[in-house]
Amino acid sequence: MSKKLKLIAAVCGVLCVAEAAPAWAQGKGTCGVTGQALASPTITYDPFSPSGLTQVTIPLVLTRFGTGSAKTQTVNFVLTKPVGTPNYQVLYNGTSILYTEGNTMGHPTINSQAAGEINYNFGGASQPDQSTPFNLVVTVPANVDLSAGLPIDFDILFVCKGTGGMDDVNTPTKLSSAIHINVNVLSALQAAYAGPALDFGEVGDKTDADVAGTPIVRTGYVRVASSGPYTINMTSQNNYRMTFSGGNPTNPIQSLGYSATFVGQTRSPTATTPITKTCTRAGLAGSPQGILLPLQVTLLEGGKTRTPASVYQDILTVTVSPLAAGTPGVTCP
Repeated sequence: MSKKLKLIAAVCGVLCVAEAAPAWAQGKGTCGVTGQALASPTITYDPFSPSGLTQVTIPLVLTRFGTGSAKTQTVNFVLTKPVGTPNYQVLYNGTSILYTEGNTMGHPTINSQAAGEINYNFGGASQPDQSTPFNLVVTVPANVDLSAGLPIDFDILFVCKGTGGMDDVNTPTKLSSAIHINVNVLSALQAAYAGPALDFGEVGDKTDADVAGTPIVRTGYVRVASSGPYTINMTSQNNYRMTFSGGNPTNPIQSLGYSATFVGQTRSPTATTPITKTCTRAGLAGSPQGILLPLQVTLLEGGKTRTPASVYQDILTVTVSPLAAGTPGVTCP
């Protein structure tokens, strides 16, 4: 008689949105800028959507460094991203201002008006410390591994002139994560069972002592890909006992006990409470996307003294649900 488990993976498809507050860098003594690109209404990005975001216009406002009368007067800058990062596109006046680090094609240059970089003159110390908006046209490809609730940040490479005694920056200088674009990333999730059937095979000739001495173990995986934190809940239909169709799982001669270990927790016929865990984001990296969570089952009883039947089985139900960005959790597995 074949003994196997049937695994049902139930996925809660809730999408949660959370917004990250802007954080501004401050400089003293040397000129420079930070920036915030705020879409209105807020634009959301579903990392599992096949379309991504295409040419969305978002206004960028710069804030200059300054202390008292010593302030940034003029700035030229471009956006930069590390080698190997997604194929974002950021256009200004129809020309890309986003470059891969180390390949900015001669940009930026002090007081240059050339296409491919942004130039701005704040005026004297008495003028506003924020710029007029620059309309950026932003494209985000599909399936980018972004974190839920966080904006998209870019480094800038800049040169600038100061006024009121503030020092100039004449050599292009990088300021990390200086530009924040508020494309809100949904807390989205995909989950599925991945791996072989959890089938113990023919055990009708095995005693309890046989399976204790030579454990019969099977392993499968639950694949989870998520942009944000998530919860896991696993239950057994028959309290970790397999039985045949019409059989009684509480009858010792009509059932076979087994244990299951998942996300660091083990359950068996003597410990049947649901397995629950709150996990940090699984991410979308890899092929297939996300991470594989091992699910290991071990047969605890042999079938030699059990009622003969072609199939004994139990149903494990795994529910994986996304949570709002920022919900605390632990790394799984």
